[in-house]
Amino acid sequence: MATRIVRQALAGTGIELVASCGVDAYDAEAPAKLRSAELMPGARGVVVAASSGPRLWRRFREHMDADRARWAEPHPYDAFIAATLARADEALSRAGVHFSCFDAAFDAPIRLSFIALARLVGLGNPGPFVLAIHPTHGPWWALRGAWLVDVEVEPPLAHAPPCAGCPAPCVGGWDNAGGIARATPEVRARCVVGQDSRYDDDQIAYHYDRENAVRRFQNSPS
Repeated sequence: MATRIVRQALAGTGIELVASCGVDAYDAEAPAKLRSAELMPGARGVVVAASSGPRLWRRFREHMDADRARWAEPHPYDAFIAATLARADEALSRAGVHFSCFDAAFDAPIRLSFIALARLVGLGNPGPFVLAIHPTHGPWWALRGAWLVDVEVEPPLAHAPPCAGCPAPCVGGWDNAGGIARATPEVRARCVVGQDSRYDDDQIAYHYDRENAVRRFQNSPS
């Protein structure tokens, strides 16, 4: 089963939340140009992989600290994630699974709705500041890749939307809910779910003030 293949391939990488759904569920919500008939005729399911907490970031920092010149690359974190996701590509190929891979990188040529995919596979639901909220990791996680595959996949995970019934102290109540611009580190830190998975301070700095963070990483002592 493709879901298991991807999960095993990514074990220990930090991209270890893996779930899936049938292609019909995906097609029911995808725009016409992003449905499976357009992207991969014959697909039977979609597998989604995500990172949570700081593990992926810490692996990335070790990789970058081994060669500080890599910080000059335009999107080094995306490149590192793509190289990690390639492990799943290789595993699917070895198993004879036909697939199309999509990632959430800044410059991805085809950008699926990863927020919708998170909900469809049972990994998370949009919260009051748009980010998908995971039932264990809260807002401290991120979708990294998805694969349309021509074989069976596991059914979606069963979970209760973690924001159901919550008074939304993250944004001062649902009446004050807003868009992605509200997803500041302070707002994420007020979520009542998943604070044990909070990102490292340097990771937060990279996501919210990348230019200054990279400058510090380049000049920090070895």
